[in-house]
Amino acid sequence: MPRKETPRKIIQQEFMWPTPYWRTFLPDFIKHETRVSFNEDMENWVSGQMEQENNVYKSNRGGWQSELQKPEGVFEPLKNELLEFCKHLPLNIKNIQIPQMWVNVNKKGDWNVIHQHGYYNLSGTYYVKVPKDSGKLVFRDPRPAALANLFMVNRFDGGEMKTIDISDGILMVWPSFLDHFVQPSQTKEERISISFDIWAT
Repeated sequence: MPRKETPRKIIQQEFMWPTPYWRTFLPDFIKHETRVSFNEDMENWVSGQMEQENNVYKSNRGGWQSELQKPEGVFEPLKNELLEFCKHLPLNIKNIQIPQMWVNVNKKGDWNVIHQHGYYNLSGTYYVKVPKDSGKLVFRDPRPAALANLFMVNRFDGGEMKTIDISDGILMVWPSFLDHFVQPSQTKEERISISFDIWAT
């Protein structure tokens, strides 16, 4: 009597709580041979502010952080790019407000401790100047319960932390609840970035 074939089992995999982040490159903002770029304007602004303003201490350990800034004046081009960028995110955003921006400058040995901006909807950073070995951005798994299960965290998620390569001209946005930090810089060159928070409806 012929053996009855066992029906083939199909294993389906679906994802329940993925955590996105979004990035783009702003080529018009990086240094240019024939015109003054946004990044050059920002480097000059930062140089002047560092001489006049006291350092603000929040997540930064070493380095310099500016006072909170309104997205106008020298920040206006970045604000406009950010508003356009957010319109194209798959979040059905109708209205966007950017209540604050601030500048971060890190040199050798400077870093930013793990923190998040959960009071807001979205947060992010634009990278003005990122020398080699100046500290990568690192995100931490936002699921507290998952971190108790190292089997799944290590074998399926690839670890608790995700390290992101960054460079001049990169604009990134992520959910404000995401814990993140900046690794210590290993170079004497300045690493300059502009962080911001967003209200979206």
